[in-house]
Amino acid sequence: MQRRPLRVLLVSPDRSFLRRTAEFLSACRLEAYVAADADQAEWALASREPDLVIVDTNTPRAAAVLQSPRRDQHSTQAYVYAIAITDSDSPERVFDALAGGADDIIPRPLRFTELLVRIRAAARSLEVESRLHRRVGRRSGSGLGNSGVLLRLLREDLRDAATTGNEVSLVLFDVDYALRFGPDPGFDRIVEQVTTIIRSEMLPTYRMCQPSVDQLAVLLPNSTSDEAYQWAEEIRQTIAAADFQHADSTLKLSVSVGVAASADSGPIAEELWENVQERLEFAKKSGGNFVASLRQLQNEDAAGGSSHGRLFDGTTTADVLRPTFVQLASTTPADEVIAAFAKHDLDVAPVLDAQRKFAGAITRDVVQNRAVRSRELTAAELVDANFPQMESNASFSELVNYFSEHPTPCVAIVDRGKPLGFVSRDDLALLSEPIDSTSYAESRDDIPTTEFYVVSRPLMVEMGAEA
Repeated sequence: MQRRPLRVLLVSPDRSFLRRTAEFLSACRLEAYVAADADQAEWALASREPDLVIVDTNTPRAAAVLQSPRRDQHSTQAYVYAIAITDSDSPERVFDALAGGADDIIPRPLRFTELLVRIRAAARSLEVESRLHRRVGRRSGSGLGNSGVLLRLLREDLRDAATTGNEVSLVLFDVDYALRFGPDPGFDRIVEQVTTIIRSEMLPTYRMCQPSVDQLAVLLPNSTSDEAYQWAEEIRQTIAAADFQHADSTLKLSVSVGVAASADSGPIAEELWENVQERLEFAKKSGGNFVASLRQLQNEDAAGGSSHGRLFDGTTTADVLRPTFVQLASTTPADEVIAAFAKHDLDVAPVLDAQRKFAGAITRDVVQNRAVRSRELTAAELVDANFPQMESNASFSELVNYFSEHPTPCVAIVDRGKPLGFVSRDDLALLSEPIDSTSYAESRDDIPTTEFYVVSRPLMVEMGAEA
């Protein structure tokens, strides 16, 4: 099973507490989300699916958060663990918090070290509960088996198929844009209506489970991938043509569908389950309201559309550079070089020769180690004349190869001798890493603006250049 950071939802009317605590939890490699009131908390429980919720009991309607039915509707674990922050640890307060739905309490004043210990204890408890839930649990609302039940049934069907020589297929349905229905009972009603349509088309040997809130899985024993695909496509069309009741309105909806079979996945239940999820994700990324099976993925590969190796085709060094907006003349005194690095928080700056061409670069280390000690120097004496450089039209693959063959931490990008910017080894590392979910913070108020690039063209600053 793929590991991920623990997701923690903080609920408090104290916005300073939310900011400080979220920052601490993020530093501890936890995913922290915040809500300033009970309504926001309810939405976050539905959309973020936190593993743990920490509720300040001074929050209006804090009890509604602790007793929210959404705590029992997590898609991958038994329930959402709750810690209440109380004004005191008196027996009365402790009893009220635990009776109100909390699993643990922390009295004020809150200490981050104690909070971290309690969170780790909660994680251990959740792990035990989740293992039991995946193994034998059933979803309380619909009565359908969860992902643990699905895997157990899948193993049974695969064992039978190994004896008979027949195929086993798995179809996974996902309601497109499910969050638009909001965290209210109306969403459960939508899922019930979709379930009814699917059930009406199921053969007696088919079995249905609900691995997550907005997904339904159907096992098709003795069915090939093509047969499962055809069956799923007919249901997709039926759902797209049907009318659904939500609150007091009638609406249309669609489903994305993934199809996998033992013939292309092998006799291991977990591999079949991973394949069907991959195909569902393919269907969703294709625009939704679509059925994806192995054939669609193979067609995409044949067309070259899913080749990860072509991700940066056509990309040049000019596309990935960090633009430079401070340029130093070779005659710039050391004092001005030091001031420029401090004022603009530079790591590296280009130096221009008398013809205003790239003559090399000065790094922060040089400024700190040499310029500060020898202020009578000029940029010409501080510059690294052999600083590595590449043309702006060089391909991305050439850039990668250069870094792989040379130990340099940074390369200057020039256009016919004119410096445009720099690319560091760290920049390439960031491009190769998966995008972190924290990059999509709902509120960017607390994110330093220095983390964002200036889209508009910056004002060029030339130090020591002749007028």
